[in-house]
Amino acid sequence: MKRFYWLSILLVLALVLMGGCAAEQEPAAPEVETEMGVEAEPDADLDQKYKLRFANYFAGESGPGMIGQEFCDDVERLTNGRVEVEYYPGGMLLGADKMYDGVSEGIADIGLSNLGYTFGRFQVTEVMDLPHGFPNAWVASHVASDFYKEFTPSEWDETRVLTLTSSPVNNIFTVSVPVKKPEDLRGLILRGTGYIGKLVEALGGTARPVAMPDAYDNLAKGVIAGLLIPYETTKTFRYGEVTNYVTEVWPLGQVYTFYIVMNKDAWNQLPADIQGIINDYIEGEYIEKLSQMWNRIDIEGKEYAIESGYEIIEVPPEELDRWLELGSVVVDDFVDSLVAAGYSEDEIRGWISYIQERIDYWSEKRIELGIKASTGTEEMLYDFD
Repeated sequence: MKRFYWLSILLVLALVLMGGCAAEQEPAAPEVETEMGVEAEPDADLDQKYKLRFANYFAGESGPGMIGQEFCDDVERLTNGRVEVEYYPGGMLLGADKMYDGVSEGIADIGLSNLGYTFGRFQVTEVMDLPHGFPNAWVASHVASDFYKEFTPSEWDETRVLTLTSSPVNNIFTVSVPVKKPEDLRGLILRGTGYIGKLVEALGGTARPVAMPDAYDNLAKGVIAGLLIPYETTKTFRYGEVTNYVTEVWPLGQVYTFYIVMNKDAWNQLPADIQGIINDYIEGEYIEKLSQMWNRIDIEGKEYAIESGYEIIEVPPEELDRWLELGSVVVDDFVDSLVAAGYSEDEIRGWISYIQERIDYWSEKRIELGIKASTGTEEMLYDFD
C-alpha cells in the first residue's frame, strides 16, 4: 500500500511539471497561406528589404509615366520602406512590345504595356478593345479592371496581373485630310494596332501598327496620314504638333486596353502581409488613380486641341448609325475568330454582355460622383469654354 501511495504522488508531480513546461513554451506561429499558395509567418523577416523593378514604355513626365512613379512611391510608403521599387520609364528597361515577356522572364519585376503590341496573344482580353460604346476614360478603365476580376482569363497565367486599365476613347486625328464621313478614309493610312486597326479598316482606311513613340516621325514624314487615338496623345506623344483635324467618333466607344503585370517569382518572394498591402492598395486606391489619370489627361489633350486651332468635326446624329454599323463588323469578326479558336459563341457574347452591364453601372456612378469628361453625353461633358 505504501509503495502504491508513493507511486501515485510521483505520478501527480510528473503531470504538474509537464503542464508547467508546456505553459512556458511559446505557441507555434500559425502559417498563413497567401493567394498564390506561398506559406509565410506573419511576423517573420520584418527587417527584410525587397527590391523590385518597374518598367514602363511611357515617358516619365507623361500622365501614364507619372502614375507608375506614384505606384512605386506609394508601395514604399505603405510598406514602411520594406519594399523599394526602382522605376524605369520611357522604355529604358523594356519596350512596349517586349514588356510581357520581359516581366515573365524576370528582366523587370513589374511592367505596364498595351494589348495591341502583342495582338493575338491575349485573345479573350482583346474583347475589351472592341467598339463597345465606352463614353470616356473613367468608365472604360473601371470596366477593364472589373472584366479581369470577373473572368481571370488563363492567358495571363505566366504572370501575376495587378490590374487592367484603359486609355480614353479614340477619335480620328489626321494631318491634312478632314474626315467627315467614312468615305473620306479611303486611301488614308492610319496608325492602329489590333482591333483598333481592324476598326480603321472597317471604316474604309488602311491600318498600320506603328509603335506610338514612332508615330510622330511617321506623321511628320507623311508615312501615315493620321491615327485612331485619344485626345490625350496630342500632349503625351506631341501629336498635336503634326496633326490638324480631329473627327469625334467617341460614340463608337473604342479604347486601348493596358495591363500592369508582375513576375510570379517576384510576387511569391513577398511575405503574405506585403502581398496583402499591395492588393488592398490596388483595389482601394490605385485603380481609381489610374481611372482619374486617364480622364484628366484626355481633358488636357482636348483643351490643347481647342487652343491649338484644330478643326474639330462631329459626326451628325443622322450619320451616326452608319458609323456604328461599320463598327459592328469588328465585333462580328472578333466573335468569329474566337469561335474558330474553340470558344463557344454564348461564352463570347457573355463577355460582351458583361462589359455592357459594367458600362451602364460605371456611367451611372460617374453621374452620381459628378465626374466630368472630355467625351460622352452633354450632361457630363467637361466645360471647355
